[in-house]
Amino acid sequence: MSTAEPKARRRFPGLDPVVLQHPYDRAALGALQRVPGLDIVVRKFIELLPERVAYIEHVAQMVRVSPLQCPQLYSQLQEACAILDMAEPELYVAQYPVPNAYTSGHDNPFIVITTGLLDLMGDDEVLAVIAHELGHIKSGHVLYKTMARGISFLLTLIGDMTLGIGRIIGRGLESALLEWDRKSEFTADRSALLVVQDPHVMLTLMMKLSGGTLFQKDQMDAREFLKQANLYEEVDANVLDRMYKMLVITPLSHPLTIVRAREIINWAETRGYNDILEGRYPRKPGPSAPGQSNAQPGNTAGGTPPASNAGQLIRCPHCGREQMNRRFCSLCGGVIS
Repeated sequence: MSTAEPKARRRFPGLDPVVLQHPYDRAALGALQRVPGLDIVVRKFIELLPERVAYIEHVAQMVRVSPLQCPQLYSQLQEACAILDMAEPELYVAQYPVPNAYTSGHDNPFIVITTGLLDLMGDDEVLAVIAHELGHIKSGHVLYKTMARGISFLLTLIGDMTLGIGRIIGRGLESALLEWDRKSEFTADRSALLVVQDPHVMLTLMMKLSGGTLFQKDQMDAREFLKQANLYEEVDANVLDRMYKMLVITPLSHPLTIVRAREIINWAETRGYNDILEGRYPRKPGPSAPGQSNAQPGNTAGGTPPASNAGQLIRCPHCGREQMNRRFCSLCGGVIS
């Protein structure tokens, strides 16, 4: 595992989000978009749960990070955005003892980090968390992920409006949405690694999320934690064990941290990841984010293939932003085709 010095992190101008998309994410997104009624639920979600109301509810009791408020956190946000070549979203700190972070607000996304996470993690690990959330924004995940958090409540409302029929029909959609929600975390983990550029940081982050405490966080061994991934993979040895694994994973909002650790370490050892570090990756057409120079066409040789037709960005005719859904915009919910 190579380690990049904090002041020597590479930047990726014009980075196309398809570079980040994990195959699990891509497959789950395709399955979700084939579920009948998804576009109807998206429009109903935007209608019943206005973004501005949710925004006010979120930020009224949190601290907004700025150059003068928590300046170190703000500097980390700036660095991560510069590396990923994207505009800065709002960042908030919430008083909550459980280590956590999430992104909300599909039209104007903002990031929330809990005090429990900040107390437990080191500087590089906090940077990785910020970059993980930025990965959700850059990849156009926020609308679907916000829906995933409220899908049960939303389907209950729709069921009440349709004498229970909508709730029954919506079960398949709920299952597909939650499955995609879990798989999208693998894509965001790749974003985090591209920012910190040190696989060991990702490993210690996953280890602390699994069982870190202030008391013994300096007595934990990341290499021992990674060995657990090998034990978990052995569970696939027979069908019965795979069934048990499915029952364990289905209720979760995230993949098991040991699986995330193994996936990100595996990606860090690929030629594709190293090609990105060397500047060989697909670039978005047009200007870069504010403060960055225009991106030039990228060399996609050496293990980082150009985006396929299925992964190319689609410009929404309603909001004008680019995203990957072909039926309707995952950022504003407008119908595309």
